[in-house]
Formats: sequence, structure tokens, C-alpha cells
Amino acid sequence: MRLERRLKCFDLCCGAGALSHGFARAGGVILGGIDSDEQVLRTARANHPHARWESVRVEDFAQAIRKERDHPAWKANTLLAGLPCQGFSRAGNRNPNDARNYLYRHLLEVAALVRPLYVVVENVPWMACDYNSAAYSGLCTGLERLGYAVGTRVLDAADYGAPQFRRRVFILGSRDGNPEQIFEFLRPSGHRVTVRDAFRGLSPTVEDASQSHAFMKHGPAVVAKLRTLQPGGPISYRRLEWDVAAPTLIAGHRALPVHPKQPRAISVREAARLQGFADNYVFEGSISSQIEQVANAVPPPLAAAVARAIQEMPRHTKSVFGFVYKKLQKSSSRSTSGRLRKAFEQTHRLSQRKFPWRRVRNPFVVLVTEILLQRTNGELARTVWRPVVQLVPTPEAAAAVDLRTLGSHTRRIGIRSRARTIKRLGAAIVEKHRGRLPKNFEELMRLPGVGLYIAAAVRLVSHGIADFPIDANAFRFVSRYFGVKLHGRKSEARQLREFMSTMMPTTDPRPYFYGFLDFCATTCRPLKPACGTCPLMRTCKRYGVNAEAPPTSQ
Repeated sequence: MRLERRLKCFDLCCGAGALSHGFARAGGVILGGIDSDEQVLRTARANHPHARWESVRVEDFAQAIRKERDHPAWKANTLLAGLPCQGFSRAGNRNPNDARNYLYRHLLEVAALVRPLYVVVENVPWMACDYNSAAYSGLCTGLERLGYAVGTRVLDAADYGAPQFRRRVFILGSRDGNPEQIFEFLRPSGHRVTVRDAFRGLSPTVEDASQSHAFMKHGPAVVAKLRTLQPGGPISYRRLEWDVAAPTLIAGHRALPVHPKQPRAISVREAARLQGFADNYVFEGSISSQIEQVANAVPPPLAAAVARAIQEMPRHTKSVFGFVYKKLQKSSSRSTSGRLRKAFEQTHRLSQRKFPWRRVRNPFVVLVTEILLQRTNGELARTVWRPVVQLVPTPEAAAAVDLRTLGSHTRRIGIRSRARTIKRLGAAIVEKHRGRLPKNFEELMRLPGVGLYIAAAVRLVSHGIADFPIDANAFRFVSRYFGVKLHGRKSEARQLREFMSTMMPTTDPRPYFYGFLDFCATTCRPLKPACGTCPLMRTCKRYGVNAEAPPTSQ
């Protein structure tokens, strides 16, 4: 039976409907939602009037829909949930025993009844911290018991078009595809939106109550204090800066941050723009409620990016699990991965290729190492590796490095553009990722000079993720061993990456990968492969066709 692809969403603990609104932006159908706060429901109803929004506690919802078989929740193929974060957030009490931390149990009860294709939960990233492990693991384990594959990812709204640094953890349960692959298909915007961009067209001095653009009436003493504020500061009095994204909005004491220039807190509409809401999104209820609604919302551009990734999964699946992947699967058996693992790990143990970078786990150093190794012999790269990584140990150092000094090292191994690539990488990571190299494959692919091989290599070496890097070695080995004709195309590389990743061990795949590289350098060589001494010769499709004859006994 063909599964329905359009997302039909029902939202638990919906708040002002921001998560639903993001999914609607991506083409989803919003069926409705529930919350126990009537003021936030007024906002949700104003913006999605054709959906059904109910004042119901999540604890009571499963029992309620059991009695109403035509309730819109039964039609949902996507269950959304913005569970309360007060027990997890650094701005809250961070009490692991807070009863609200365990409302996920009622979400699981609803999921067990409705059986949607997807369950999407968003919360503050500290939900996944050790001191909240009972709630976090309980939710993930509960979804798995219901038959969902579960993936999690911490995402920053600033990477997806919102003019605000706001990190949220997304927990995705899927009965239709691998959720980790869905996360990999996220598309960062590539453009950082600033506070200046967000406020463009809004008068800083003229109010417009119809747009929730009304200013807080501060007393003279507070105004005098606000005039002296510099950027930064505590939560209640934090002045924004024009030319960067805003820090995370927090409704501490119901006070939003301070305008970059004016001696006042920003308006609800200004805050909504920082969250990525369009100006036609209406906020209802008291001013204090509107402030909390905006500050507590997940940025709609971030929610929309997740929704698009889910909807793009069929196309992504087709490109990754195409003809080459299917043919390789058909050519392999259950014992194939075991044979490869034994051969590669044994080769690694016995290998004399002891490169110093194989002990490194720092993501940026690994990235620089892979840039140095591009189209370069390992022994040659060894001669410049240490002075280069001492010169650019961090993205900040790379962004500021003198090109002549760096180039004096890199030009000794060829490809004159290496120094410029390393400097551009450092600048891009500092500007777009605040100096932290992303884990996400697609985000890595958007960095200067990073392709399929380097992106996968950084994930595998730095983080121990079973993501097989595909280069000429992989094409050569796969075509020989599995007897599959390949043409070296990028579309084939994506399929090889997926297939070879399934062959790898999921716990510490590094020895396997390094063994593969050693195997391709010493045995499955481009010219005159040593087939006669190959530990895989008896199962290799190429052996006996163009291979060397096995050595005769002396």
C-alpha cells in the first residue's frame, strides 16, 4: 500500500501554534491541537481557523478521543508535541522530578492509539542532558516499543533562516524511513539573518497596536538605566546588536530584550520577527501572555525545515537506494560484512602505515588533515601535517592565519589553493557555526572545499559515526569485489556510501576504515593488485579474471 506523503498534523501542547505553523509553511495540513491555556489557543485559532483547537490537558486527551471516533486526531499521520520545558530549561528550575517532565507518557499513549507515521517532539536541548536521562530515554524507548525508528538532533534556528540563535532538540519517531537520514536531509539556509534584517520596515518609535507593535511603558529610572546598556547583559536587560542574530529569547520576568538603539524592551512584533513569524501571524490575549507565547515558541523557519526534510524523504530515498545500491545488496549475503570486517581490521592491526593523525579526534584538525590528504600521498602529507595543525588548531586560528605563512607549508605538497581553502573553512565555521564544526552531513557539505568524502570522514573519525567515505579506493574495491560496473558518478557515490556504511561496525568503525585504506594501499592496489595474497580472494568476483596468480609453494 502506498503511504500518504502529505503531512497531516495534530499538535499536542500546541502553545501559540508555532510548531504547527512551521509545518503548514512546508505544505502540511493542520488538523488542530490541544493546550490547557485558553489564551494561547485563541492565538492558534486566529491563525489556523479551519483547524480544531481544544482546551484539554494532554493527560486527558487519549481518553477523550477514545470516545470520539471522528475526532481529527484520528486522521493525523504526523503527531507534533512541544512538551513543557520548565523542568529541563536552564531558565527554569531544572528539577528532574518536575511532573511536567513526564508528560511524554501521555504523548506515547496518544501515539499508541492514533499510530501516525511520524511523531515530532521539540524541546530545549537540555532535555537530552544526563540529569534528565530518565525522561529523555523514557520517551525514546517508548517510541521504539511502539515500532518507531527514533532519531534525535539538536538544531539551531539561526542556521535555518531565523534571526536568532536558538537551539532546540528534535526527537523524531518514524514508521516510514530512517529518521537519521531525514535529519541529514535538512537544508540549512546558508544565509545568516541579523536583527537589522528582522526589524527592517518596523518603526522604532511609532507604535502599531494592530500588529502587536506596542512598547512597554518603562519608568524614568528604568529608561535612564536602559540608555546606558551595552550589548549583552543579564536576561532581563540584554541589549540586542544590529548586525548579528539575536540571542535566545527568554521571557524572564515577562521582559523581552532591549532594542539595539531605543531605551525600551522590544515589542511583541519585534520579538515575533526574531522568531521568524510573518507579520500576518496574529497574537491574542493579554500583553504578558503574548510575550510568553512568542518567547516560548519554536521558530517557525526551523519547524518548516524539519517538515521539508520529512517530506523530501521519498526523493532522498530514491537517490540513495537506487540501482547500484540494490545490485550491491543482491550481490552480498549475511556473511559478507563479517568477512570484510575481519579482513580490514586484521590489515589495520598488521599495517606499518602508522600516521600521527589517526590518533586525532578534534573535528577541525581532522577536517584540516583531510584537506591536506586530498590527492596527496600519506607519506608526503606527513611532512607538513604537524606544522600546519600547530598553525591552525582551531577555526578561529584558521580564519586569522596569514596566507603566506600557511602557504609556505602547504605548497610543498602541491595544490596551491589548499591554504586559501583552510582559511575560508575557518572563516565559514566561525561565521555560520560559531566556531563549532557541525556533525550534520549536509551542513558539512556546504562548507568550502568539503565534498562527499571529507564530510563522511570527519563524521567517522571525529564522532565514530558509521559513515563510509567514498573515493577512488571505494569505487575500485566495490567494482572488483562485488563485480558491479561503476562509472565514478556522484549519484553512484551516494549509493556506495549508504551500502558500505551498512557493512561497517556501528561501534568504533575507525579501525575498519583505516584497515580499508591500508588494504587498498597494499593489496587492492590500482595497478597490479596482490590478489594472490588477498584475504578476500575466495569471495572476490574479480579474482581469477585479471588477477595475479597465487604464489606457488617453495
